[in-house]
Amino acid sequence: MSSYSRIHIFRFIAQLLHPTAIPDTFYFPAPQIFWDRLVQLGSSHLVLPAIYRALSRKKLIDHTPQDLLLYLQEITDLNQKRNTAILKQIDFLSELFNINQIDYVFIKGAAMLITKSYDAINERMIGDIDILVSEMDLVKAQQLLIDKGFKPVSNEFSFTNGVFHENQYRHLKRITHPDYIAAVEIHRRLLKRKNLIPAKDVLRNKVKSIYGHWVSSRQHLWQHAILNWQYNDNGIARNDLAFRTVVDVLYLEPKEGMPKLKTAPKAIKYFYSLLSLYFSNYKTYYLTKKLVYKYKLQSGFFDSIHSFFRSFFEFISFSFFHVLLFLSSAIFRKKILNNQKTFWKRILNFWNKY
Repeated sequence: MSSYSRIHIFRFIAQLLHPTAIPDTFYFPAPQIFWDRLVQLGSSHLVLPAIYRALSRKKLIDHTPQDLLLYLQEITDLNQKRNTAILKQIDFLSELFNINQIDYVFIKGAAMLITKSYDAINERMIGDIDILVSEMDLVKAQQLLIDKGFKPVSNEFSFTNGVFHENQYRHLKRITHPDYIAAVEIHRRLLKRKNLIPAKDVLRNKVKSIYGHWVSSRQHLWQHAILNWQYNDNGIARNDLAFRTVVDVLYLEPKEGMPKLKTAPKAIKYFYSLLSLYFSNYKTYYLTKKLVYKYKLQSGFFDSIHSFFRSFFEFISFSFFHVLLFLSSAIFRKKILNNQKTFWKRILNFWNKY
């Protein structure tokens, strides 16, 4: 096996980012192409800052090219500055919601910053601030932010907005403020599959930080990290792992161990089946899925075939859904006819993804 194949580099990344695992010494000295691929794959998985901090923490700096270390340090410094600004924004949001008695919890990346399950302020790359709010307080919470100068993201025109009942959407429209760095998404539920982690359970078991922020319990953060990737980000359809999610999961795992997986949802056992490719202490529940994942990493041709069929069926589903919606919804037809350029641009962008 080539020392710069994807599976080889992913195994190194997995060992590197694990809280206690020590990467095998046979990786070194590594050729330049190994480091180039490491940056490419680490960037696509949004873990370059985590890689940089882990190289230092596990005393592998001497094995790493100096120019790469400088590059990774610059990215990590920028990420730390962004996360510091996000934390200030979280303070503002938390204070506003607490004063107005909003029933809420921070979730996903924002929760990782607050709970400090690991050195997230340096290592975790974060996009939006996601907040789960009770259905009773949903509109009130959004209006509070609008009254403070937040506005819906202008370039996020939706053809389906107004077509479905609003409670079918997981979250309200993303909103931004010129004085704050991150967009805010107010969620009514966590997953596309409504009943896997009921919002009421998460809000009922929320935990208050020492600074007054309400966050999901550790158990719910762990479950949501996995199921968000599997369902919301289509991890199951892709038969793949995202290492940003893997890092969160490794640090959030129940401290009493993993026997509870026997009764865990299939999607969680599926996730750990793929993770067992890198760590032998995890049980393989779905051997076929694991082998397909392994062959994807080993064979560019196999990966191309798998991606082609997945993309083909996604496009067919996408097309069928929009044709059905066009035939059944007058609102949707009117939006298309009034915004034809935007519609065809969306179709073209979807096609170009593949």
